Amino acid sequence: MSYQVLSRKWRPQIFDDVIGQIHITKTLKNAIQKKRVAHGFLFSGLRGIGKTTTARIFSKVLNCSNPRHNNPCNKCNICEDITNGRSLDVLEIDGASNRGIDEIRELREAVKYPPSNGNYRIYIIDEVHMLT
Repeated sequence: MSYQVLSRKWRPQIFDDVIGQIHITKTLKNAIQKKRVAHGFLFSGLRGIGKTTTARIFSKVLNCSNPRHNNPCNKCNICEDITNGRSLDVLEIDGASNRGIDEIRELREAVKYPPSNGNYRIYIIDEVHMLT
């Protein structure tokens, strides 16, 4: 049995498991269902309410090989790669640590490339308010 940090072990993996954000998850699921996904989303709010978790689930369902009821299957290779942080198409960036002009230039260069495995190339920028 391998050790897993509690926050990772109990983090929601589908929209239906996100608590207290029904209006957000419903809006995202409707956008997916109607195939009207915007090119950018900004999640804001207090610490610990599920912004990053929701962004991760959203990125999984957009790239999932077998989505079910607008939720990721969490069984395909793409879902597993995103969950484990190995996906080339979903990149999480810490805005507080990577806040310099050079990092932003690298990011602007990287967004030019198409996705390698999934349908979308997604950048999740945590603490974006810390960017210069």
